[in-house]
Amino acid sequence: MFYPDCSLFALVDGLQYERHFGDEIQHEQGVAEPFFNSWPDSRLAFAGPWLFRLNNSVGHRDKLKQLAETLPSVSWIISSESFENLIIHFNSFLNLQLPDSRCALFRFYDPRILAEIEFLLGENYYVQLINPTREWFFQVGGEMIDMKGKASYYTGR
Repeated sequence: MFYPDCSLFALVDGLQYERHFGDEIQHEQGVAEPFFNSWPDSRLAFAGPWLFRLNNSVGHRDKLKQLAETLPSVSWIISSESFENLIIHFNSFLNLQLPDSRCALFRFYDPRILAEIEFLLGENYYVQLINPTREWFFQVGGEMIDMKGKASYYTGR
């Protein structure tokens, strides 16, 4: 598919990146931004989720493709939203309230979690999560999975 009004993004698990390449992701304004960017979470930015805007970055694309093929760590997203708006949107999903009122980190940026997303989220929460995306794919166990295709679980189709 072709989306001339969209950008290609990668949602990356920073800890998997660091484990694979032996180096932390480096912040690049408008290209690679951590979600954990304010104190005290910023101390863990290297290990948390990162968003890459890849339209003009073949080097990052190739490196992230290698990472995705080796470890479950990258989601590929096509969206017409701005880089900043996607970060704001996804940041709002990082913390979940558990039934006992405790807070938990929702690792939706981990493809192993995304592979089971339909068993973890109610339909409304799922629809809100994927809303700003046109396409969303990730790889687990060598299989490329369509995140938006998981909607059929909720609709019964």
